[in-house]
Amino acid sequence: MIKSPYFWLAALMVAIIPCFIIDIVHHYLDWKKEVREELIIVVQNLYTFTKDQKANILDRVFVRNQALMFLMYVKSFAILLFVVGSSYFFWRYQKQTKPKVWQPLLYTIGMVACFLSIKIFALNRVDSIENVNLISINPNTSSFEEIYNTHFKGSVVDVDFWGTTCGPCLQEFRNFTKPLKEKYRTRKDIKYLYVAQGNEYLWREQIKKYNVEGNHIFISEDQYAKLYRQSTKDSTILMPRYLIIDKKGKLVESNAKRPSDRDSLYVQLEKYLFEIY
Repeated sequence: MIKSPYFWLAALMVAIIPCFIIDIVHHYLDWKKEVREELIIVVQNLYTFTKDQKANILDRVFVRNQALMFLMYVKSFAILLFVVGSSYFFWRYQKQTKPKVWQPLLYTIGMVACFLSIKIFALNRVDSIENVNLISINPNTSSFEEIYNTHFKGSVVDVDFWGTTCGPCLQEFRNFTKPLKEKYRTRKDIKYLYVAQGNEYLWREQIKKYNVEGNHIFISEDQYAKLYRQSTKDSTILMPRYLIIDKKGKLVESNAKRPSDRDSLYVQLEKYLFEIY
């Protein structure tokens, strides 16, 4: 067992450095989603957003941009300090004890592995989010019949086709999805299914970020296109797109209302929730 405090200070600094690097990468990905993509949405909808809507979005983007940039700069500077500090303490330890190389190397590698394991575990929490269920389906599935019979039998299902970088899809998550869930929170006969394509890492991150309760499927672009076209009969894929499946498993609304069309969507859902068979 190494007793030198110089060694343990140096090893601790070395173990923290990879965690800070992961944080910086994570902050950069957040910046792309929460700053860059939001600005793209404003530009794309320049003439459809009101002045107040644009001001609110830009204010939020400005604040988030400052926060993320600050975190990236601080952690980059901390990495530089830790590199210098760990080098200094390793030098002091070596000067003090004249150790063999293998023992401090093994201890340092072990500490780095331990810190990285904790960090990676903390970043991959999506499966533990309450009321989030990730579903795997057969790669050849091209209709909702098999999915419904396996996972949703006897329930009305509100289906959402979305993409991991689809601005309007994320706006629905941010502002309108939670009120829908709250309205039907006590009902056991309504389920929510989110079918996504895009980047699998971003898929998990968006679910965490917006706390999208419900059942989630991530599939390839080809399978997404087949499932979409078979369900909607449309040749062009538009996102977001909503469907409603009734309690018999029949697709009854191939162009259902969005959560933002709150009252109209409630009318559609309740037509099938209160239907007597």
